[in-house]
Amino acid sequence: MKIDCFTHVMPKPYIDRFSAAVKDFYLGDLPAKIPEMVDLAPRIAMMDRLGIDQQVLTIATPPIEEVVSDPKLAAELATVANDAIAEMAAKRPDRFMAVGTIAMNNMDAALRETERAITQLGMKGILIYTNCQGRAIDAPEFMPFYELMAKLDLPIWLHPARTPMRADYVDEDRSQYAMWQIFGWPFETSMAMTRLIFSGVLDRHPNLKIITHHAGAMIPYFDKRIEYVYPLFQALGQMGDALERLQKPVIEYYRMFYNDTAVMGSVGGMHAAYAFFGADKLLFGTDTPFDTKGGSLFTSETVFSIEALAIPPAEKAAIYAGNLKRLLKL
Repeated sequence: MKIDCFTHVMPKPYIDRFSAAVKDFYLGDLPAKIPEMVDLAPRIAMMDRLGIDQQVLTIATPPIEEVVSDPKLAAELATVANDAIAEMAAKRPDRFMAVGTIAMNNMDAALRETERAITQLGMKGILIYTNCQGRAIDAPEFMPFYELMAKLDLPIWLHPARTPMRADYVDEDRSQYAMWQIFGWPFETSMAMTRLIFSGVLDRHPNLKIITHHAGAMIPYFDKRIEYVYPLFQALGQMGDALERLQKPVIEYYRMFYNDTAVMGSVGGMHAAYAFFGADKLLFGTDTPFDTKGGSLFTSETVFSIEALAIPPAEKAAIYAGNLKRLLKL
């Protein structure tokens, strides 16, 4: 069995409300360029062709709070998104599961929407982004959300967020050559994971389940840098008491995260993710439909990269479906 844990949609009711609220969207008209974001029929055809049993549906980028600064309107858009995704998944509950979203710039409404999405709409968790309008997601105002998700005992989907408007160099006003996404997103995810660790979120909520996009981003490739260079900065007096406040070695916290397999078919990347996280923290995920073939390219390439792992069949079965079924209590 194969369940794709991280795919994206833009349902029509959400597109209509989003388009009325947001002008000059920096990614252009995504639904026109990638119709699989709106239409389930080509998705199902692709899933049948490639042997994918189910997909988890999450709202497509951008973060609502990134493009809608008004907290009330942002909260309204999150509600519209959740209703529309839940309705989309309900059309084929045998093939799709829905995950909700919230507007992090309106935490009072976000907490209510989290409860509603999970307890009333039956959604399987909540997607958030790696920053909120450029602010770190370990700010005190966000702590009630992590507490609530730990209580609800369902995962947080953590999606990277960075736009071309964030320049890479001080003498430029925009990021060039798509670096904001190709390289900026793994950086953003790694930073967010680190902030959640050092802020004590994982110590206070050790059973909190967080699923990162793109296989833990930079962490599997820089694990020894993390392990050995943090003590160097501590010795240089640049860490304060940050390491001492943690209840275990810092590298062990990164292994607490769950991670999808969306490394776009990179065999080396998949090996690195498996070597660091182990089979029990990897979940089959492809980033469908964000490729040049409506998701079929990433899906087939991701399966190839998992099949390239010289691991027992039981571990592959866990990656493909078993781990997610356990997390979602299916």
